[in-house]
Amino acid sequence: MSHPAPNLILSRSAGITLLVLFLLYEIPVRMLLQPDPWLLSAEHWYFSQPLRLVTELALLASLCLITFRLLPTLLSLPRRCYPHLVVGVLASALLFGVMEWQQFSASLEAPVTRFLMWLLSGFAIGMGQELLYRGWLFTALRSRFSYAYSAGLTTLAFVLAPLHSVRLWEYLQKGELTVVMILVAIYIGASFAFQWLRDISRSALLPAIVHGVGNAITWTAVFTLVR
Repeated sequence: MSHPAPNLILSRSAGITLLVLFLLYEIPVRMLLQPDPWLLSAEHWYFSQPLRLVTELALLASLCLITFRLLPTLLSLPRRCYPHLVVGVLASALLFGVMEWQQFSASLEAPVTRFLMWLLSGFAIGMGQELLYRGWLFTALRSRFSYAYSAGLTTLAFVLAPLHSVRLWEYLQKGELTVVMILVAIYIGASFAFQWLRDISRSALLPAIVHGVGNAITWTAVFTLVR
């Protein structure tokens, strides 16, 4: 069993900087450039490729650059965690592949370039979320608070993330409480899994890659044939 990650030595200004950057990326940037695509019409610019892919890669590059400058250890992956990476990637691909198999198999008929663009777009989004949550947010909280409080607050923020909460609110307004409860359970379960990967590796890179693989399959399955 892994041990909770110890407090990281961050100055007060560094912790505040991480929190401010987290909020900046998760609220105005996310809502403007990465709205919940499940609630958009097919004509929305979100579905325009390769613009979508360029946007996602630019955001991910900026996240990686800032992380490398402030906390480079979050982008490292110890060799002892390579088996966890392989198992995590395979498990993520299998789980989401089974869940989205019907749509994913249909997306294989799309042009190769479009298929690959959505595959990479989804991967970039998943990696970005982990750098933000298990990277910036958890690290900033853990430098000041207990492990349980930091992990719990990170999970709560993940469930209520702009990419999730808008959809939850939409379903709640429609009276689809069962769907809301299922989605919340999925988000909490996923957050616990990603947090565990963060703990055993002491890095945001491991959960980022695993999350990216799952997102890549989902985004490819759902959005490749939108247009």
